[in-house]
Amino acid sequence: MHKVRVLTVTDLHLRRSLYDQLKEAVAEHEPDVVACVGDFLDAEDPIRRQDEKLSIPNAAFALSELPCEVVFTRGNHEDECWADFEQEWQLIAQESGKKLNALHGDFFTIGPLTMVGFPCWLGNDEYYSQGRPLGRYNPEAWLPNLLKHTGPAGRTLWLIHEPPSLEIAAYVAYEPEWRDAIVRYQPLVTVSGHDHFTPIRTGQWHTKIGDTVCINAGQRVYPTPGKLVYCLLDFEFPSTKPSLPAGFNFQRVA
Repeated sequence: MHKVRVLTVTDLHLRRSLYDQLKEAVAEHEPDVVACVGDFLDAEDPIRRQDEKLSIPNAAFALSELPCEVVFTRGNHEDECWADFEQEWQLIAQESGKKLNALHGDFFTIGPLTMVGFPCWLGNDEYYSQGRPLGRYNPEAWLPNLLKHTGPAGRTLWLIHEPPSLEIAAYVAYEPEWRDAIVRYQPLVTVSGHDHFTPIRTGQWHTKIGDTVCINAGQRVYPTPGKLVYCLLDFEFPSTKPSLPAGFNFQRVA
């Protein structure tokens, strides 16, 4: 069996303590890839409270130096600030060679694992999308062609900032378009964020839509950050070729 470990985290919002704890979590768990599922930046003034929030250059440095692959999907706070983040990453990459994996209706493959990064309905995607049109984000405009390209491997892990289920999010954070896509294509597991509070308030951080496991781990951000919340996904594959896994398990660390 070939194993791949993914550490997923959402809604860091440039909070210094959360970035520091992420570095510690990566050192402890040694994932093959970290998936930042939106709102790792913050569309609000990043220097409003300098004692708590990182600058964009420091955030880019912190994530780029993680000793594994890093994959991003856009949240509603990756707005105009994304342009500065991307510029800083590319400057760092001139020395490190580390690629910026910014998914937007496309996929990333590491060994036998394929993950699909969804767009975000909210916020301004002009800076992040880099001219990649998605037919008003309707998944039927882009997802079928993507899955034809990936084959069954594309139904392993979907990264979606807005939660697809009211079981793990409040109504204002829920996105029914994503639920419809899950009902139709039944991926193995999805990871979301956006709604920081509902999973922590209710204690319910995962649910199922058909056979799909849908996760929103929540995040303690406001009024002050607490202990970082993240998920570990461990996949086992029958070979090194991209495919659906033979098995997987997941855990929330909070």
